[in-house]
Amino acid sequence: MSKVVSEMRYHLPVATDFDILRRATQLGDRGKPFVMITVISAKGSTPRNAGAKMLWTGDGDGTGAGLIGTVGGGQFELLVLDAARKHLKDRSRGTEHYILGADADQCCGGAMDVFFEYHGRTQRIIIFGAGHVSRELAYMLEPAGLDVVIADDRPEWNSSDRFPSHACRRIQDWDQAIRIAHEAPQSTLCCVMTCSHDTDFDLLRKLLASHTPAPAFLGLIGSRSKRICLFGRLVAAGLDDAAVQRIICPIGIGDTGKEPRLVAVSMAAQLLLEAQKLPPL
Repeated sequence: MSKVVSEMRYHLPVATDFDILRRATQLGDRGKPFVMITVISAKGSTPRNAGAKMLWTGDGDGTGAGLIGTVGGGQFELLVLDAARKHLKDRSRGTEHYILGADADQCCGGAMDVFFEYHGRTQRIIIFGAGHVSRELAYMLEPAGLDVVIADDRPEWNSSDRFPSHACRRIQDWDQAIRIAHEAPQSTLCCVMTCSHDTDFDLLRKLLASHTPAPAFLGLIGSRSKRICLFGRLVAAGLDDAAVQRIICPIGIGDTGKEPRLVAVSMAAQLLLEAQKLPPL
């Protein structure tokens, strides 16, 4: 075992599969990205069998600070961490094949296939408004691994009872949500869908403020008549007409029905397609 990996192990407790999966759940709840590393095939003399797991968050640049578990130690594990670093950077998944003697200079002589699985939120979707459609939309977006933010200043609507998932954050301050939208605009999609047309107008005006980059996608829920009304107000308020015309209204791929869940289906489809075009956070 190399000196670096030996030092890693000295400072870390022995982790069971349960420990690793529990840690993965904790990281997922926090929105912290990580790579799950799993041995999927072991032939010949190998330090671990198929099913052995290791989790790496990238903290400490490979010094062990973000490492839990082991797939074998030694030079082999250093090679695995090099591959994990690439998958973390690229937000990707894939399989690597290792021949221990030739690749890792280990006398075991076996061969191992290792699967690398990136977990982490990619693009960010901010839903302004915690109404019926928003609730359904947040539920549908949950499996996508996106950073979903629900913004509404009404605590009785923007509550853990209505939005129980750990996959979304709840914010009860409009201006805080606006600031989050401007943190990484190139990777952010915003949907304005509050209970008030005046609030919608105010949010759109701030999201399109000329001194800050606008989100990559900006949508407004509502009819075509609402579009005409609010677009006219925004231009009259001094916003550039070309910027206003970038607002998508109505949001969605088509008329799938008027029930909140059916409206959310159309919106979720468009948002997921648009998210694929954007760089990760």
